[in-house]
Amino acid sequence: MYKAKILTAVLAAGTMFFTAHGREGGGRFFLVDQRTQMPVVSCAVPSNWLAGGKTTWTTRRELPVSWYVWSLSPDQRTKIIFSSQILLPSAVRLRQTPFLRDPSILARELAPGAQRDHNVTGLRLAEARFVPRQADRKLVETRLRQARERGIQPTDMLFTELVLRFEGLRNGERTTVFFSLPILAMENRPTVRSFSTIAEVILPMSFSCPAGAEETTKGTLQQIVTSIRMNPQFIALINQITARRVAEWIRVQNEIHDQQMAAASSASKTQDKVRNMWSEYIRDVDTVTNPGTGQKMLVDSRYDHAWINAEGEVIYHNSGFNTPNASTATFDPNSNALFNRTSWQKLK
Repeated sequence: MYKAKILTAVLAAGTMFFTAHGREGGGRFFLVDQRTQMPVVSCAVPSNWLAGGKTTWTTRRELPVSWYVWSLSPDQRTKIIFSSQILLPSAVRLRQTPFLRDPSILARELAPGAQRDHNVTGLRLAEARFVPRQADRKLVETRLRQARERGIQPTDMLFTELVLRFEGLRNGERTTVFFSLPILAMENRPTVRSFSTIAEVILPMSFSCPAGAEETTKGTLQQIVTSIRMNPQFIALINQITARRVAEWIRVQNEIHDQQMAAASSASKTQDKVRNMWSEYIRDVDTVTNPGTGQKMLVDSRYDHAWINAEGEVIYHNSGFNTPNASTATFDPNSNALFNRTSWQKLK
């Protein structure tokens, strides 16, 4: 989500949105891929919190889909964000990689995005440090197997967590912005004289909250993150995609997308099959028209209101979220300082 120079990727069209699923009274939310109508990830968001999310399909074979999820407390003072993994390449040996030696390097790259996404002004870095961690055995085994399948012979490995803490102001209130970036770095030596390192940031997380509320917010973040579940069918699809050439993958995905849009407009049997196939994952949804594109899309019927912007990001909320004017139920992201950097149109 954070647009650091070293994280730049070529992006193709594609969006995700939230839908709800799960037990009565318990908020389980899916990010659903609009191209395939397949749910990607679910997590438990606290009751009455604002929720939003987005995904982007990329041309990168090793990371074809990137996504992020965010949630905002009813008083709009606490925001939690987490996203899929990010890859950071380096052309030097692992132990000499600058951003793995100096924590302030990534802090400088992330600061503009942190200030923008958490709506904090006067941001300053208060803490930046690496915390050595023990990597999960299954994760390491998986990465080693994947490396060998690609003809890579790892010569060194490192697992650590980068902890960043910024301080600033939001609406005149002292605010903390906290980052947790678990990093698994692997070194490869393709020739005698050359080295390369890939650092994988696994489920990067951040939150902003009033100063003094950090521990409570960490508890909420932990509650959300530990509830995350990936859809194995979507993972299987991604594994198939990564085995193909990038151009072929883009062609196939565009065909899927075009077929679904055509099916939605004509209410054909193809669309019915798509919906039936994923009915066990997608519950309580409404079909609406995107006012910006005219295309049909699914939204969560358990929410009273939904908004969309030109980038495909969707916001959901119920009547009564609009603190401090909850009784009026007139929440509008276009007039809210946290969201009005882009224009929003109402879906429902």
